[in-house]
Amino acid sequence: MKAVVYRGPFQVAVEEVPEPRLEADTDAILEVELAAICGSDLHIHHGKIAGVLPGTILGHEFVGRIVEKGPLVPFALGERVVGSFQVACGDCPACRKGLFFACLRGGVYGFGLALGNLQGAQAERVRVPFARQSLFPIGDLPAEEAILAGDILTTAYGGVRPFLAPGMSVAVVGSGPVGLLAQMVAHALGAGPVFAIDPEASRLEKARELGSLPINPQAEDPFGRVRQATEGLGADPVVEAVGGEGEALKTALKLAAPGGVVSSLGVPTAEQLDYPWLPAFSRGITLRSALANIPRYIAEVLALQRVGRLKGRFVFSHRLPLAEAAEGYRLFHERKATKVALVP
Repeated sequence: MKAVVYRGPFQVAVEEVPEPRLEADTDAILEVELAAICGSDLHIHHGKIAGVLPGTILGHEFVGRIVEKGPLVPFALGERVVGSFQVACGDCPACRKGLFFACLRGGVYGFGLALGNLQGAQAERVRVPFARQSLFPIGDLPAEEAILAGDILTTAYGGVRPFLAPGMSVAVVGSGPVGLLAQMVAHALGAGPVFAIDPEASRLEKARELGSLPINPQAEDPFGRVRQATEGLGADPVVEAVGGEGEALKTALKLAAPGGVVSSLGVPTAEQLDYPWLPAFSRGITLRSALANIPRYIAEVLALQRVGRLKGRFVFSHRLPLAEAAEGYRLFHERKATKVALVP
């Protein structure tokens, strides 16, 4: 079959690879209907994720139909499903606590040795371990909507929903795909003003279209603007949707109101951060940061998608055949794409 394979920093190729096979009674094989290139795939593309070896099949966002399954998989052959990017067994102590991101037997597709050494889903077919806990029926939902539930939309939802009460002021640092979806979730769940902080005019325009209040930190002081609009307090919660070296997180911490929560969703590339401990301590700021807990929230997200409360396909800028995946990575790297759909 054809698949997108990592060949080293800034090198991906579509190659012929062996077909995936069932390895356990809990496995399923999917024929991929749609895969996607995610912003976190760029970290691999840039060679910043240790343990991703040349020859690894990339990709962790996908929808498809079940074409093979083990006897312990409760879905029907031919059923359309979305895969959680996060594989969780459902039975280990972490999973029993609902901490699926910390599953002792799980992993992430295409992220190498440190995260389960699972082959990815930018391919014609993919093996899904622990399918009962890692796949979710989507019925007739459009593929471009359903695929978002398996990663970035549920990431955004899980980073907003636990900390938001109706009417709260929300600030989102970063208006890339995850940041925009976090804003959409905040609006759908009844937030008060939602501030979108990003230096790119095109992203801020998309934020404005969602009903958010755009702030360009290169043109105005975001801290003064948010505090002026919140009686001097700041926002609660604040969502950090950039990751990287940690500058966005520093901004998020400054924007937070006393007693507020900073919810960090961006994938970090720095192992350490110069944390403003004393200011955070004196203002009672809570920092929440973890891999998204997809199996915990995906059912709620799919329910809201089915009734049209969450519509996120606008984050896709390109739809390419799988054979042109390298072009998709190039566009993403050059910031000419926001999110790329790949059609096997």
